[in-house]
Amino acid sequence: DQSQLTGIDDGNAQKSINIITKAGISNAQFGRIYAGIGTDQRYSAGGNTSFFKGERRISIVGNFNNINQQNFGSQDFLGLTGSNNKSNIPGGNRGPGAPVESFTIDQANGISSTNAIGINYGDKWSKSTTVTGSYFFNNSKNENLSFTNNNLFEGNQNTQRQSSVETINSNHRINARIEIKLDSNNMLFIIPSLNFQKNTAEGYSNVKSFEKINDSLFNSNSNSIRKKDGYNLKNSLLFRHNFKNKNRIFTIGLNTTATKNDGYTTLNGEYRFYDIYGFPIYPDSIQQQLNSNNTNGFNIGSSITYNEPLGKKEKGQIQFEYNPTLQKNHSDQSTFQYDGQRFSTYDSSLSNIFNNSIITNNGGITYRYNRSKDEQMAINVNYQNTLLKNERTIPSRTNVNYTFNNLLPYAYWRKKISKYANIRMFYRAGTVIPAINQLQDVINLTNPSNVSSGNKDLRQSYTQYMGSRFSYTNTKNNRSLFAGVFLQTSRDYISNATYITTSDSVIQKDIVLKKGTQFNKPVNLDGYRYFRTYCNFGIPVKPIKSTLNFNSLFLFQNLPGLINNTITTTQTFQYNLGVALVSNISEYVDYNISYNAGINNAKIKSTVTTNNNYINHNFNITLNMLSKKGWFIQNDLAAQIYTGLSGGLDRNFTIWNASIGKKFFKNNAGELKVSAYDILNQNQSVYRTITNTYIEDAESKVLRRYFMLTFSYNLKNFGNAKKPATTDEFIPKVGYPTN
Repeated sequence: DQSQLTGIDDGNAQKSINIITKAGISNAQFGRIYAGIGTDQRYSAGGNTSFFKGERRISIVGNFNNINQQNFGSQDFLGLTGSNNKSNIPGGNRGPGAPVESFTIDQANGISSTNAIGINYGDKWSKSTTVTGSYFFNNSKNENLSFTNNNLFEGNQNTQRQSSVETINSNHRINARIEIKLDSNNMLFIIPSLNFQKNTAEGYSNVKSFEKINDSLFNSNSNSIRKKDGYNLKNSLLFRHNFKNKNRIFTIGLNTTATKNDGYTTLNGEYRFYDIYGFPIYPDSIQQQLNSNNTNGFNIGSSITYNEPLGKKEKGQIQFEYNPTLQKNHSDQSTFQYDGQRFSTYDSSLSNIFNNSIITNNGGITYRYNRSKDEQMAINVNYQNTLLKNERTIPSRTNVNYTFNNLLPYAYWRKKISKYANIRMFYRAGTVIPAINQLQDVINLTNPSNVSSGNKDLRQSYTQYMGSRFSYTNTKNNRSLFAGVFLQTSRDYISNATYITTSDSVIQKDIVLKKGTQFNKPVNLDGYRYFRTYCNFGIPVKPIKSTLNFNSLFLFQNLPGLINNTITTTQTFQYNLGVALVSNISEYVDYNISYNAGINNAKIKSTVTTNNNYINHNFNITLNMLSKKGWFIQNDLAAQIYTGLSGGLDRNFTIWNASIGKKFFKNNAGELKVSAYDILNQNQSVYRTITNTYIEDAESKVLRRYFMLTFSYNLKNFGNAKKPATTDEFIPKVGYPTN
């Protein structure tokens, strides 16, 4: 988006879904609405509708269901999102839109009921002013039952957790973009963004931890309630001046951000620890406390750039930039113990007030050379000075200041090798500043068996990225090849240190950790490495009018950690191989047959070296058939096989979804279908998480078999074009960047 504002092509344009209408169309309404009702009180309704009238574009999308569809479907975004590779300068025919991310949320495990609506607006208020904006509301209720099996790399400690959590989340997002063309050489951009969110979670958990098989360390039962309420307000103001030479450009911008996140957690837990002989230690530890955590911050920054063309044909450009930023954060974490009636006893040992400020001065120079529209390159180097100030006032006053000086180079090259092939290569360096919750060194004792704290001595990490992509697409013979390779390294990587107590230990006045307790805090470690490569190849199978696709992926990650002051290294190797046969027979017959195998190997190097492997097989068949009279049948069969997971979580299951229906009305605008989901009633969800200190396998609640009757209707109403009247129609297309 930065290249849109500055008017300088940085070579990073991406493909985007875009709406293009034929010349002359000034009025149109189109979209799709649907509603379905099913067994077990299941329901699903929603759709999308767009209204075009002159320069005004209004699109509405909705999603209301309790079948775990947490985000809009891809077809719902048609007309809602627009180009992100060109500025919406007045006079263009590209439909304005917000990025897809403005209308999505993170996918959650469990089963969700969702109510969501999104609105996108675009209009030309005058000859010189273009306005686009969007609003998104989402309210969801998620229920999840889960089982996790956790194995530490050191100490042979195994922890099993059963939990039940109900979460209610709502958020409002408002985004706008105002472009004012002051005159032929000057433009003003105003881009505000507002995000408000509320979250409530109530849960129960039962935990059992063992040092060896059936050698108990502790077990617990706890209930918790967590509530959070916050906002994130941003605004960007940018002025751009084009000199008589259109490639000589000056910009100056001001960016502001204000954040607030207030919340609290109440905990009622009972913890039982065991001695070295396996006998319970009485009395049980009772934990009844309220933890409030209120954080707020603001960020103010500026950006100044000047771009000067070079050479007779101005194929070269040199850009100077300067970006100063000031960021301030404040966090007040307070703990109150239960006095028998309410949470009123302030616990200073578990409370903390922390202030953090970051002052950054970043400036540099960039050289770009555009040999032609088919070949572009850029070389950049920036110098960055960062001052990190940490101040703790409660429970005791302390200050920690760091100064960082970094060179941040960047290089980019893109070339169109032939009519069908192109290659891209890039290199860049960047820094990651620790978040305030990572810096705040207050003891978190909400779970006495797994205690954590921040680290005020954390430093920023320095990361280098390198990558290359090759693509070949020949639409004449239906052959394609996509390949890529990516590398990443980090110095002072923000990792995690875990200490496991071998006996009762005092870590702070009045805070005693029982034997077998884990204490975690973030630390800086060297040695992070990441490598990923992939290759996808497609060839036609003419006798059956289909395409055969082969895909492969290899991923390596070296993750440093620290357990009981011993450096650990977790090396993850992932191998994926797949093949798919995709039909291109006709609009009446469509099938897809695919197989994919994933092999995952984790090698843990510490005082001893251990290996942990698991394999996942995925076989899928999709068959869709449509008759000329509008009858259709859809089938989707997917088989999953997991081997090598711990805690008895190896699973073999098959999911079969099917539907039958009829299209009717003019142009098949209406559709009625009966669908069956998970006909074999075998759906399951298992997954693995690998960190620098443990491997965890988990299973979560999923939606099982149900049936649904759904009616949908496609709306198509287009105004009359002036010339010619017989060719008026709406044409959705995929927009590609021109560079």
